[in-house]
Amino acid sequence: MLGPGATSDDEHNDLSPRAYEQAVAERFRTFFPRPAFEVRHDIRLPGRASAVRRQVDIAIYEANGSVPILIVEVKRHKRAVDLVTSGATVALIRDIGAAPAVMVSTAGFSRAAKSQLLWEGIKHMTISPSEAKGLRWIPHIEQWFGLDRWFRETTGVLFEAMRVRNVSPFLDTDIPYEEWVATIQSGLDLFPKQTVALLRNLARSHVDDGVRFNAVQMLIDCDKLTQADAADLLAAEIDVEVQSLLLETLDHQD
Repeated sequence: MLGPGATSDDEHNDLSPRAYEQAVAERFRTFFPRPAFEVRHDIRLPGRASAVRRQVDIAIYEANGSVPILIVEVKRHKRAVDLVTSGATVALIRDIGAAPAVMVSTAGFSRAAKSQLLWEGIKHMTISPSEAKGLRWIPHIEQWFGLDRWFRETTGVLFEAMRVRNVSPFLDTDIPYEEWVATIQSGLDLFPKQTVALLRNLARSHVDDGVRFNAVQMLIDCDKLTQADAADLLAAEIDVEVQSLLLETLDHQD
């Protein structure tokens, strides 16, 4: 049984510390979008007291700026950040003295750590491994189509859901048609088997007639709607337009 603030091994197994940092960077790219800002991952800044260059997980700059406006320190731990870990971040921020700071953790923060960070003026944020697994898809998705500033995170969640065959986000998320289609088409390129299974599920059980129609159409377009599938869907379908599309498909396959 997991203790307070702990996360399971399964949540961490396919998310390395570096991958988690990159995912967190995507969250801050939503908060601080291009071209007004630049979010840099894994950089070094000069320490004032130590007189050495200190590694910083994420630094955010205004466009063409040379001094960061925000520092982000990231901890992928299975348990809540404790006082020792928060203290190390406090020491780092004091040394570089560059900007306001935020500490991000997979599993939250102990009461003592929160108190220390608050006293030092350092904010804290929890981004779970499951959230990070969605965020990490954003750079890949952006290769296919441009993303609205806030929709980029929703798309990441949908991509991760496709990867693990979780239909729930597609049942609960209301997104514009063009972005829905682009997400599915990208999924067909990256996770063809999982995405086809998702489309079949949506065509069979989504409450929205338009979503069922679009799912059937995309199955037809990628040649993944068999005659047996079409007949099964038709037997349960109540919308006239979806029925017509399925009948047309069956006629063409005869």
